[in-house]
Amino acid sequence: MSLKVGVIGCGNISEIYLKNLGGFDDVEVAAVADSDPERARARAQQFRISGALTVEALLAEPDIEIVLNLTIPQAHFEIAMAVLEAGKNVYNEKPLAVAREDARKILNFATERALRVGCAPDT
Repeated sequence: MSLKVGVIGCGNISEIYLKNLGGFDDVEVAAVADSDPERARARAQQFRISGALTVEALLAEPDIEIVLNLTIPQAHFEIAMAVLEAGKNVYNEKPLAVAREDARKILNFATERALRVGCAPDT
């Protein structure tokens, strides 16, 4: 059984993440989402991912356990909180949030919900 991952944000940085994720036998990128549906469809096609969804639809997918938040830094807090509110673990591209107090809110909320938060560059 593989870990099902969703990716929100299909811009430039998503390409290296999706390429690297393809190297893990026990990880499946189940869906991608982006504020630009065409960009999500293009990444899904490029990496043979079956789902190019809206953010809301991706968060509603019951099988997705962790979401990679590859949005622009100004959206990291909002998306990370939405992921956690959906009951999923989140991994943010750097930075965790633009404001330190927002990063603290993410970590506190995740702790309250027994969810995990990760954040680091891919290289």
